[in-house]
Amino acid sequence: SSHFGSSHFASGCSGSGPSSCSPRVPYPRRPVEAMSMATDSTASSPKALRKADDVPLEALHDWRPTENAFGSAFRNYEDSKRQEVVQRTYTTMHTKQTVAFAKEVREKWLRFDKAEMTVMEMIALLDNLVDDSDPDNELPNSIHDFQTAERIRQEWPEHDWFHLVGLLHDVGKVLALPEVAGEDILEQWAVVGDTFPVGCAPEEACVFGRESFQANPDLTHPVYGSKNGIY
Repeated sequence: SSHFGSSHFASGCSGSGPSSCSPRVPYPRRPVEAMSMATDSTASSPKALRKADDVPLEALHDWRPTENAFGSAFRNYEDSKRQEVVQRTYTTMHTKQTVAFAKEVREKWLRFDKAEMTVMEMIALLDNLVDDSDPDNELPNSIHDFQTAERIRQEWPEHDWFHLVGLLHDVGKVLALPEVAGEDILEQWAVVGDTFPVGCAPEEACVFGRESFQANPDLTHPVYGSKNGIY
């Protein structure tokens, strides 16, 4: 079995890491077939974009579908169907994720004493979480994990490691669930959303831009608010 129970808090992103913990709680498995993803026929396929198989995967890192689950533009942070909850989540995230907060949660979570579960048990728990930072999807993250893995396998069958990454990429979000976190449960702004580093000035390229960081106390810190900060 594999154990998960930490997030990349210093980077301000969701994620996972190995842990060894207390008694295992059984959770039902779900077959991969039940999670298979319906292909969006309107989206340009990565295979269509690469004219030959000798084009490296890295060359396609900016590829994205043309439409999301609601039939609107992908990664629309201006007027999506979920605009209110997404903007509120990012604004709170960019306000409260500070160097001090990162140190605090790392101290709590790098003890690896919260739970011991298999990967499939962790993914099953994500039935209970819909990502408040996602403008493109309002399905539980458990379904999204399988969708991601299946779509990657469809488009890049030769990269088996990539299929696994797609399946595991959201496992760290269990830190927002009481079944794992217990009294240390984190709000979604602490575990979801696009990556940004704490300890240095934010880039305009961050979702909702530098303006969304205006209430973050680190922004006026002589080191944490500088371009390179602690790095």
